[in-house]
Amino acid sequence: MPASATPRFRLLRFFSITCLVGIVVVMVGLILAYRALTLEHLVEHESRANASLTRAFANTTWERYRDFVVTAPGRGRESLLADARMAMLQAEIRQQMQGLQVVKVKVYTPQGLTVFSTEVGQIGEDKSAAPGLIAARAGEVVSSLSYREKFNAFEGEISDRNLMSSYVPVGRAAGGGPEAVFEIYSDVTVLLEHEQEAQWQVSGLVLGLLLALYVFLYFMVRRADRVIERQRRERAAQERAMRHQAHHDLLTGLPNRLSFGPRLERALAQATRTGQSGALLFIDLDRFKQVNDRLGHVAGDRLLKVVAERMRAVLRQEDRLFRMGGDEFTAILSVVDSALEVARLAGRLRLAASQPVVIEGREASVGATIGIVLFPGSASGVGTEMAEDLLRRADAAMYRAKAQGRGTHAFHGDEVPGTFVSPAGSPARAGHARPDVSPLLPG
Repeated sequence: MPASATPRFRLLRFFSITCLVGIVVVMVGLILAYRALTLEHLVEHESRANASLTRAFANTTWERYRDFVVTAPGRGRESLLADARMAMLQAEIRQQMQGLQVVKVKVYTPQGLTVFSTEVGQIGEDKSAAPGLIAARAGEVVSSLSYREKFNAFEGEISDRNLMSSYVPVGRAAGGGPEAVFEIYSDVTVLLEHEQEAQWQVSGLVLGLLLALYVFLYFMVRRADRVIERQRRERAAQERAMRHQAHHDLLTGLPNRLSFGPRLERALAQATRTGQSGALLFIDLDRFKQVNDRLGHVAGDRLLKVVAERMRAVLRQEDRLFRMGGDEFTAILSVVDSALEVARLAGRLRLAASQPVVIEGREASVGATIGIVLFPGSASGVGTEMAEDLLRRADAAMYRAKAQGRGTHAFHGDEVPGTFVSPAGSPARAGHARPDVSPLLPG
C-alpha cells in the first residue's frame, strides 16, 4: 500500500467494537436506572405500608396509654420503668409484633423524650434533635430506608439488615401539635433481596436479547463486509486492469508509448547518475504492410503478436520492449558494456523477427530494421526533452539503415561515427540519414 493511501475502513471490526461497547453502556445504564426506579418505588410503597402499620399500632394502644405518654414529661427513666403501665404496654406491643417484620417500636413525647421502646435501654433518652421526630412534630409522616450492620431489635441483636423506619404523629394537643410520635422499624431485607433478584433476572433477560440481536447483526454486517470487500477487490482489479490497459498494448501485451517516456527518462537518469551506458533501439518491421494486405488484419495481428513474443524472448530480463504503434517497436537497454554488445543483440532481434510464422496454414515472414542510439552520449536537454531527442536520433538511425537496405541495423552517427552494420554483419560506410522527423514522446 502506498504511503499516502487511505487505510481501508474495517466495517466488521468497527461494528464489533462499537456494538460491544454499546451493549455494555446500555446494560450499565439499564441496571442503574432500573435499580433506582425500583428502589424508589419500593421505598415509596414500603413507606406507605410502614406508615399505615405505625398508625395501626397507635390506634390499638393510644387511647389506653394516652395518659401514660402525655404525663411522661418531667419523669425520669426509673420512674417510667417502675410504672405498671410500662410492662402492660411492652406486653401488648410485643404481642402485636408477632408474625410481622417489625423489629422495634418507639413512642416519643413532642419534646423528644423516649417514653417507650421495645429496646428497654433506650427508654428515657432525649431524641429531640432527630430529623424525623422534628418533621413528625410538625404534623408530617416521615419514612426512610437505611442499612444497619448491627441493630438491637426486641428479640436481640440482628446484623446486616435493611430497615424501613416511619415517624407518625398521634393525637392533637391543645396548641395544635401532636400529643405523641410513634416510630416503627420494619425489616425489609428479604423484600430488597427479592427485588434485587428480579433486577438481575430482568437484566439477564435484556442482556440475552441484546446479545441475540448483536449476533444477528454481526452476521449481517459480516456478510455486508464481505460483499463490500469483494466489490473493493473487484474495483481494485478493474482499476489495475484499466491502468494496465492504459500503459500496455492490447494486442501484444507490451508496454505502450505512454509507458515508454517515463521508462526512458528513468534509464537516462540512472545512466547519468551511475556513469554507465545504455541504448535505445528503434525497430521497424519490414514488409508488414504487404503481409497485412495479403492475409488480412486478423493474420497481421497474429503475426505482430508472435514477432513481439520472439523479440521479447531475445532481450535480457532487465531490458524492456515497447510497441509504439503499428509495426514500430522500441527497446530500452538500461546497461550495456559496449556498442558491439548492442550490435549483437540487434542482430538477434533481426533474426527473431525474420523467422517465418505459419498463420492458418499459410507462411508469412517479415524483417526488422533497427536504429540504435547510445546514451547518455551527447543527447541534449534534460528529462523529457532528452528522451525525445534520443527517440529522434534512434528513428533517424533506423531510416539510415533502411536507406542502405532493409533488415539491417545502424548506430546514430553521433555515437558511433560512420559505423554501419550490414545484414551479413560486415561493417560498411553509412549513407545519409533521413532528416530527424519522427513521432515524439507523449505529452
